[in-house]
Amino acid sequence: MNKVLKRGIYGIWGILLCLAALEKFGDFFAAGTGFWSVVVLFAAGVCQLGAALVAISWVVLSFGTLKEKYLPYKFVNNYTVPVLIIGLAIVASVARSSSDELRAEKLGFKDGKEFSVARKNNITNTTDYAKYEEEQRIKAADKTAHDALLAAEKEQKAKEEEAQCLDDAHCYASKHKAGDYICKVAVENSAQYQFKWTDGVLEPKFSSYNWQDKNRKLVTLYGHRAQAQNGFGAFKNVEYSCTFNADTGEVLNVNLQ
Repeated sequence: MNKVLKRGIYGIWGILLCLAALEKFGDFFAAGTGFWSVVVLFAAGVCQLGAALVAISWVVLSFGTLKEKYLPYKFVNNYTVPVLIIGLAIVASVARSSSDELRAEKLGFKDGKEFSVARKNNITNTTDYAKYEEEQRIKAADKTAHDALLAAEKEQKAKEEEAQCLDDAHCYASKHKAGDYICKVAVENSAQYQFKWTDGVLEPKFSSYNWQDKNRKLVTLYGHRAQAQNGFGAFKNVEYSCTFNADTGEVLNVNLQ
């Protein structure tokens, strides 16, 4: 790993861990704290601060010969240091969870998880938390209803568009299977000898779409912009048609003449 990148990663990691440790120390006098919750919170802060110091120290030691001079131990390396930092951070997280459990019990919350949510929203009592939960429930219900309404409107619009497309074979086919490509390949493969298209850049290979069987969603495409080689090796203009199922993409018939 590039040294500059490594220093940047460990430096940012150390700063974030240090801020997290200060946040834990700052909760010593928060609502619901008692002797044991403060002890556990202090342990969490110390572990997090220790992880921060290890990360920052590793950045400092990466400059010049400081590492060889002050830390000549081979077991301290780019593998063991991250493990140590992560290990301390995990211990700090577990300790913080234990502190939340103790504070939750003292303040009357259901558990530490519920108290953690309340703490993040600056709530320190169960009455305000109940109001918060009700507000969240209403917001969630409103969002669900709104999403359901949008989905219903989208479905209705799709049905209306499809109903309108039933009068237009090209419209229906274009909204389902790509008949142009499917039939293009089918027409090319139906030629006995060499085959080439003569359509221009802006011209479609098929000039018209017609229903062959609307109930079965069978569409026939017609075109005349191609040439096929006959048995004598000469190319001649040909007309072609392709019937396919617009729902499944299955080609049922190809005619080349």
